[in-house]
Amino acid sequence: MNRIESVDVFRLIAIIAVIAIHTTPFRYAENTGGDLYKYLDLLINQASRFAVPFFFIISGYFWGMKIRRGDDVYQVSLSMSKRIFFIFLAWSFIYLLPLNIGAIVEFGLSGPFDLAYNNWSNLIHDPVRLIFEGSRVHLWYLTSLIISLLITAFLVAKNLSKTLLVTALVLYVVGVLAKAYVDTPIGIQLDFNTRNGPFFGMLLFVSGYLLSARQSNEKWFYYGFGLFLLGFVLHFTEIFMVWTRFETSPRQDFVFGTFFMGFGVALAALSNHRWLRSPRLGRIGQLTLGIYAVHFLFVEILAPIEKRFDHVLWELSYILIVLVLSIVVTLWMAKSRFLKKIVV
Repeated sequence: MNRIESVDVFRLIAIIAVIAIHTTPFRYAENTGGDLYKYLDLLINQASRFAVPFFFIISGYFWGMKIRRGDDVYQVSLSMSKRIFFIFLAWSFIYLLPLNIGAIVEFGLSGPFDLAYNNWSNLIHDPVRLIFEGSRVHLWYLTSLIISLLITAFLVAKNLSKTLLVTALVLYVVGVLAKAYVDTPIGIQLDFNTRNGPFFGMLLFVSGYLLSARQSNEKWFYYGFGLFLLGFVLHFTEIFMVWTRFETSPRQDFVFGTFFMGFGVALAALSNHRWLRSPRLGRIGQLTLGIYAVHFLFVEILAPIEKRFDHVLWELSYILIVLVLSIVVTLWMAKSRFLKKIVV
């Protein structure tokens, strides 16, 4: 299957957005920046929420392309699931190693080992987290993708297209009502973080699968841009509403508008519009899986600096430094025949 250059370019944009979420620029600078930094922190955090939905949709799209060209549903799905699960296990183990040298700054020479021990201990006493998140919070995406993929594959194989869409929609609605809307009159109380599992991922993955049935063209760029703007306005309207009226945190993973943000970006990326083609950026975008997996290590190592520096240059440089270091390590790992399996 030929690569779509604009998708790889958007993969790079999306991974930068993910890093922006995890590096939390301006969050620790509110004491000096006041309300300006407070709102910059919120704007960057929530505007970046298109990224993970985009990754789900693109995964569903390329999975759907394989199915529609005649590949066996179960064979393709099991092969993809095994690969993702192997990556999940590998990085869950890696993140349990005493690699966070930044902990030395806060806890002394034994800091990395103390944190590693605490992580092992916490996971042993929290098997649900171990299953759905592994040893680091960002790995939730991998397990959610596997679950969403397998449910979708089963229903597609059984030709239950209506059931597929209804199930995906219901899960997404329940996910939003039990998380961002939990404090509202229509909220649902669940003793489970609905960001994990198929609640959000399945509708996004199914949307990508449905997109694969249509022939993309450059007009998708304009449709996607318009849909993203609609989703952006809806997303921020929702978080402002739950924040001001129900005192719910405005830092949310998903609301209803988030879907349209991600879907709009996916449409634009699949357009392969001439404005979006860049071989150089596209080559970096092909490293997204490795960058996603490894970047949290550098987020943690540099966290003590983030907590101590509140200069605007550091707040913006933090994202760039984590990105560059993640690219370098991913390229290095990709040169190893064994390590390549967990980054490319």
